Amino acid sequence: MNKYPLNILLSSLFAILLVCPMHARTETIPEPESGELEAIRGLIKPATRAVLSSEIAAQIEKIPYRDGQSFRKGDLLVQFDCALYRAAGTAASAEHEASVKRLENKRQLLALDAVSDIEVELAAIAVKKTRADVDASNINVSRCRIKAPYDGRVIETVVNEYESVSRDQELISILDDQDLEIELIVPSKWLIWLDEGIEFDFHVDETGRQYRAGVTGIGAVVDPVSQTVRIKGRFSEATDVLSGMSGTARFIKPVE
Repeated sequence: MNKYPLNILLSSLFAILLVCPMHARTETIPEPESGELEAIRGLIKPATRAVLSSEIAAQIEKIPYRDGQSFRKGDLLVQFDCALYRAAGTAASAEHEASVKRLENKRQLLALDAVSDIEVELAAIAVKKTRADVDASNINVSRCRIKAPYDGRVIETVVNEYESVSRDQELISILDDQDLEIELIVPSKWLIWLDEGIEFDFHVDETGRQYRAGVTGIGAVVDPVSQTVRIKGRFSEATDVLSGMSGTARFIKPVE
């Protein structure tokens, strides 16, 4: 026979549980209020980039700049052989002058009751039409020379000199190499504190150097799958980096 009856053992165990209750407890470790956060990979891209296309059908006469070369705003990038368009412009100007003289003659005859009002009106309409033809010819001639819209560099020339191109055909792609931005994809939970103007360090792989930059734009949508958002930044001062280089951004969460 047991020294201690079963009911006495159960009573003692129950008393112990009342004095020293045991239960499971879980804790959520909060994110630090401030401090350096995880490194984020980023890509350097041109903020301003363009692919220039032909607005006329013509033969290419000159392409002064080639891949990688720098140019200044207003420099000639592509020139076409536009002898045909200039000749058409001369013919349009001559026809316009003739239509103006015909209108003057009709008005003089109208004063003598030799023609009707409708004939004068039709002559005036002809003047407007020939004036429009002259304007169209001048526009085509102006399109014979494509000039640089800003300082930059040539990414790629798609065509060569002496080639004949059609309208809307791509000719040359360019970028503004002084207006570069950093594209990053960061956790969407950062939106609680992340804002435009916040600075960060960006270490570029290709140069091995670290540069100071700041957030200039935050994406309008959050990716629902990865829970990330796209942001953009700009370097705080002039750098020696090139478009296409990549690196690592390091943010320090500001003190709230």
